[in-house]
Amino acid sequence: MEEKQTRLFTAAHDLFLAQGFKHTSIAEIAEQAGVAVGTFYNFYQSKFDIFIQVYNAENEHAKGAILASVDLDVAPADLVKTIIQKIFAQSAHNQILQEWFSNPQLNALIAKANQNAVEDSLVYATLMQLIDRWQARGLLKSGLSKQRIISLFNALTVVDLHQSEIQTDDYYQLLNDLIAGILAFILK
Repeated sequence: MEEKQTRLFTAAHDLFLAQGFKHTSIAEIAEQAGVAVGTFYNFYQSKFDIFIQVYNAENEHAKGAILASVDLDVAPADLVKTIIQKIFAQSAHNQILQEWFSNPQLNALIAKANQNAVEDSLVYATLMQLIDRWQARGLLKSGLSKQRIISLFNALTVVDLHQSEIQTDDYYQLLNDLIAGILAFILK
């Protein structure tokens, strides 16, 4: 990243974290970065564009911290439940991450921008390792291929990408129910 682009990204991150998406303007981002508004458009097409990049970086950072803080060798059901709880807790206290749950327009834009990036995420890489560990420990039902198990977890990603379309007052509980069902299906 060029130095001005880095300053814009950092300013946007700080402002989105402090004020949220709605209350942050391109002019404020440019001012905090010490550049002209026109310079912003040399690097980003819109406030949505920079937000998606900031969101993705913040999301990967948060999930990395969460994965580093858990014991990956505990029982699979306990592990997945803990990770999901920590993701929701982290999101509740972070205005950038909270936009995923509270802003359907941003949710849709983030989902569209990331529709082909799931396999590049830290969570996906960790899931691949966990499936191998669970298989080596004899925790998985026989006859299930790794690809089938991954497909089940990928279905959760599809649900999450379209969570604004799901009519529920308790998305967290819905997600926990789906995960419990998947784990009951794949584990002995």
